[in-house]
Amino acid sequence: MSWHIQDFVHHWKYYLPPARASPSDLRFIKKKILEKGKGVKVLILGSTPEYRNLCGELNIPVTLLDFSRYNYDYLTAEVKNMPKEIFHEGDWLTTVLQKKFDIVLGDNIINVCKKENLHVLLTNIAKMLKLDGFFMPRVYVREKGESYTGEKVIKEYKEKRKGQTFYEGTIRNMYLAAYNLKKDMLHLHDVWILVEDLHKKRIINDKELQCYKRMCLKDNTFQFFIPLREALEKSFSTLFEIQEVFHGTEPFLQDKLPLYTLARKESK
Repeated sequence: MSWHIQDFVHHWKYYLPPARASPSDLRFIKKKILEKGKGVKVLILGSTPEYRNLCGELNIPVTLLDFSRYNYDYLTAEVKNMPKEIFHEGDWLTTVLQKKFDIVLGDNIINVCKKENLHVLLTNIAKMLKLDGFFMPRVYVREKGESYTGEKVIKEYKEKRKGQTFYEGTIRNMYLAAYNLKKDMLHLHDVWILVEDLHKKRIINDKELQCYKRMCLKDNTFQFFIPLREALEKSFSTLFEIQEVFHGTEPFLQDKLPLYTLARKESK
């Protein structure tokens, strides 16, 4: 299975924050959009319902670039405040729109890009960004030396993450527990193997297993890239200046999913 299989989008409703932007993330993005003033031009990479809804609330037209028209149409049902939209179907690695934008939003787009394709992705985004515009990716990152096992994830959840749901308190660290450091990526089905093993050992219960089962992880070979924060920011620096790094205020985020505000460097 890959990200391009249509069935995956049917399970997206089970991917809650931190997989999606949190309320504090959305408030920050709203502030940045409003800073650009009347006539702001916004591009969303993907079909993120939360970003589309925000633009609808602000009565701002938006352009979307997504590899799948089907996914765009399906996720439209989640958009309560529909903005005026222009949709383009295309791959972010091969499609560059001629129009330039004040704001380019991308939720987890770096994580769903293979490491070896990151520079191409960033180069294409820079080409679509006005010189005074902002590229605002929200990204799963990891810290140098950070590592987890499944058992450690559950121990931390029980001891340090009281008040958080099982999903909120485990999902990011469970990704790291399944992460292949040598290849610098994970396959989503490896997360399922890990969680299923925890269930067999009776470390998690049936309800907790179901939380992951409904996410369509089993047999899902899609690759997920979680860059080192330091390495990611070095990659950014080739094309962008880091203007600001926002960390969502929700306790389950714990500064591990930064929302960057990046300004394009002027070409020499």
